[in-house]
Amino acid sequence: MMHSIFRFTLAVIGLFGLCLPAFADDVPRRVITVGAPATEIVFALGAGNDVIATDTTSTRPDPVSSLPKVGYMRQLASEGIVSLKPDLVVAVEKAGPDPVLQELADLGIKIVKLPSLDQMGNLPDAITIAADSLGRQDQATLLNAQIKSDIASLANLATENHPSIVFLMVVGHGKPLAAGNKTTAAEIIDLIGGRNTMAAFDGFKPVSSEIIAADTSDYVLITQSTIDQLGGIEGLKTHPVLGLNKAVANGHVLTVSSSTILGFGPSSASEIRAMATSLHQQSQLEQ
Repeated sequence: MMHSIFRFTLAVIGLFGLCLPAFADDVPRRVITVGAPATEIVFALGAGNDVIATDTTSTRPDPVSSLPKVGYMRQLASEGIVSLKPDLVVAVEKAGPDPVLQELADLGIKIVKLPSLDQMGNLPDAITIAADSLGRQDQATLLNAQIKSDIASLANLATENHPSIVFLMVVGHGKPLAAGNKTTAAEIIDLIGGRNTMAAFDGFKPVSSEIIAADTSDYVLITQSTIDQLGGIEGLKTHPVLGLNKAVANGHVLTVSSSTILGFGPSSASEIRAMATSLHQQSQLEQ
């Protein structure tokens, strides 16, 4: 009897041992992330050590800057990605072009696209989808609980006087861009209790120096990369175009990371919370 039990136990242990490699093979070990929010989500889920490359829009967290780049998220090329031998690509909704992603899928590389992260409300679903592909469901449960708490807290911080806010960004040497409806910037302005003065159009659009000079918004929302590019707030004030804006001249400046403007990630809610606090403090000083 004891001998039979011993043999049965060995058989179970052997079967379990045979299954382990199969379970391990189901978890991707060579991951490429495309889009700043996708990269941030994968790292926040604790899978950063498995990321072998990212796209050029991905700048955080810190280890990302030293990783190989596969190009801009909307202009991917299959050759560079295939050469890295990934077993999973986690990409934002706008990643592409689609024929390239299809070619990668045809080669057996798993492609996971996240829902649009132009809306903060989609972030928990995006985290869950990414976690399912990475085998990190437990981490997703904890992360989503924190994200939902952060999002809920934003409602309590929104200023009550609804100041007018314009978003402006400099990209290269072209005209500054402003943000209309259906953009991350518009949602940020709404979340902190402001009114978007460029709500007459959708998306990000170039604006002339005349429009910027005529704008009478109470505050301007600027990407931190724009501030850095111009040498700080003083450089912003002396910029030949942005310096014409009333809010810029008055120093009524709010900043946001370029990563969050590209799409909401796990750290975006806390970033927006800090922005709402700054806006509230500035409003209090002016009363």
